[in-house]
Amino acid sequence: MLKRTGRTELLMRAVKLTAARHLELMDTDTPARDGHGVIISVSACGICGSDLHYWKTGLDMCGKQGLILGHEFCGRVVDPGSRNDLCPGDRVTALPLDPCGECTPCTTGHPNLCSRGLTRAIPGNNSPGAFAQYLRLRPDMVRRLPDTIDDIEACLIEPSSVALHVAHQAGVKPGDRVLVIGAGTIGLLCAAWAKIQGASSIVLSESNPHRRTFAGEFLNTDALFDAGDPHLISKMKKATQGSFDIAIETSASDAGINTALAALKTRGRLVLAGINFHPQSIITLLLIIKEIELKAGLGYTIEEFDQAMKSIADKTLSVGYLAGRTIPLTDVQASFELLASGSSKEVKIILEVP
Repeated sequence: MLKRTGRTELLMRAVKLTAARHLELMDTDTPARDGHGVIISVSACGICGSDLHYWKTGLDMCGKQGLILGHEFCGRVVDPGSRNDLCPGDRVTALPLDPCGECTPCTTGHPNLCSRGLTRAIPGNNSPGAFAQYLRLRPDMVRRLPDTIDDIEACLIEPSSVALHVAHQAGVKPGDRVLVIGAGTIGLLCAAWAKIQGASSIVLSESNPHRRTFAGEFLNTDALFDAGDPHLISKMKKATQGSFDIAIETSASDAGINTALAALKTRGRLVLAGINFHPQSIITLLLIIKEIELKAGLGYTIEEFDQAMKSIADKTLSVGYLAGRTIPLTDVQASFELLASGSSKEVKIILEVP
């Protein structure tokens, strides 16, 4: 609810990152109507791994303080701005992107790699995000939500788009044997997309027992292994009767990458989907003697976001099971502490905004 100050400004409730490992619920200015940006009343927003990284450092992607987190969201239109096809009350989501449209990546169909990205306003990363009651969005990034997508599913369109881009980078085709390392949100969604693309065998490796149990209950995989097992490689190869065509690595750990290199067949393909902000030690000898193709995935294209939304809407892709629980704004700090502890049983937590 908006709160009027003694002046003429209106305030809203928002959660700001005020220091390392500290989120604070406070009153802050509502986004101003400018006749261009679409202003929405936020309904829900997912907590992402990148949010957890910002929380640990206390800084946004550009190294600044005071960020309002949240880039996996949905809400209702308050002011359609320059979008004549939108009306107040419409349910929407948006791509949290702000590509310049002029650099080489943008003009060649890769806005996710915009070379001016760090200088652009990316919601929840270096500009106000959806851990707030209201949010102003770039008009051409806003998407009206189909009625078949509920608020929880809407918050999972963005991570589903990330996983779809990874699956496209992997080039999964019918008959491929795929190894996914890491059973977090992105790993589970990568496995789901690989299945949709026709993979004949999908194996998951995960060190967290809670996530292994979750994956076993909700995802149709051919095998699920403990990433900490000292005999992991031999057990996986025995279970699949050979090496893997493709490995998707989402843990961003040295052990995960090296496991992928060892498990891949000669001239197999490894796609790095996790992000690590520190130098890493990997066995490059395996990379070379097998002539493994190494690729990476960052974000998604506009077309991939729209494809993910369509697939969720028509139930080709199931995502609602990923949300373990929903929380109010007041519980955000405690939820981040739980996620950082590694003891959380939830894969995805959704923030509900009143």
